[in-house]
Order: sequence, then structure tokens, then C-alpha cells
Amino acid sequence: MSRNELNILITFAMTKNIHIVSDEIYAGTVFDSPKFVSIIEALIDRKLEKSKMWNQVHIVSSLSKDLGLPGFRVGMIYSNNETLIAAATK
Repeated sequence: MSRNELNILITFAMTKNIHIVSDEIYAGTVFDSPKFVSIIEALIDRKLEKSKMWNQVHIVSSLSKDLGLPGFRVGMIYSNNETLIAAATK
């Protein structure tokens, strides 16, 4: 998604008070045009680090897709939401 599209999504989520789960599994396979923009970058650009939205954005990723390692099942969750992280690590 473009930075503008991410900003529209963030505004919508803030208005509706909903969480965003951003699937950035193929982030490393995006080439120069268009350049990959993480939703975290869009939040930082809007200076939302101390906002409620900062804790309502969660990123999922893995190693197998970008690194071309089929069968290597390693996934990651990045979130600033302590409740979500606590649940994911149990």
C-alpha cells in the first residue's frame, strides 16, 4: 500500500476505534517502485507514537516467504499492545 493509502486506513481505524493487523510477510520482496512502506512508518510520520492507535496496530511477518525457505515455519508478531503480546507468548 502507498503511504497515502496507509494514512486513509489509519484515519478510518481511529474513527471507528478498531485495530489494524498489517500482514508484512512479503515486505522484503518489494522492489524500488513502489517502495515498501510499513504501517509503523506511517504512524511515526503522523507522530502517533503516544496515541491509542499506536497500541492498536499489529504487524505479522515470517521468514519463509521473503527468504525463500519453504517449510521453514517461523512467524513473528510485532505489537506495542502488552495484552496481545502476553496472549501470543502463552
